[in-house]
Amino acid sequence: MQKVKLPISVDPVRAAQKHLELDARIPKALLSRLAESTISIQSDIDTVFSFEVDQQKLRIFHGKASVAVELLCQRCNEPMIYQCDAEFTYCPVHNQEQENKLPDAYEPIYYDENGEVNLHQVVEDELILTLPQIAKHAIEDCKINDFELTFGEIDEEEQRPNPFDALAQLKRK
Repeated sequence: MQKVKLPISVDPVRAAQKHLELDARIPKALLSRLAESTISIQSDIDTVFSFEVDQQKLRIFHGKASVAVELLCQRCNEPMIYQCDAEFTYCPVHNQEQENKLPDAYEPIYYDENGEVNLHQVVEDELILTLPQIAKHAIEDCKINDFELTFGEIDEEEQRPNPFDALAQLKRK
């Protein structure tokens, strides 16, 4: 199946009734908040959405999004590539009462004034949530290998007296 551009918003009720499945791409230029959170976005964002009606007659949609982004390693201050993979399940709601009745397995999302859900915003939010709090290379890939956190050199030949020698002498007596 060929990837197409993901529509900005969709009516989740109609999409669920049709059992709509979307395998689409979002151009990276449209996700400005993700771009601000990273050094750069490496490619367009691959997404998969499936809309359905569950056993409780709730309209839900599952989604996956994937993209590689460039972050700054906080250990060595060098750029690194990080793969963001997000999976999510939402149930559109109109008000707080509907939200309170939702099963815990579903995350609520509110309709806009047209009864639609902004899919680009959902994908961008989920990808931002997958970013690490502290970006670091794997230890073997990081430029700082030995964690050079000590300053100066310790003289190995200098022997300090053991503070427990006095107790050892008392024990012998």
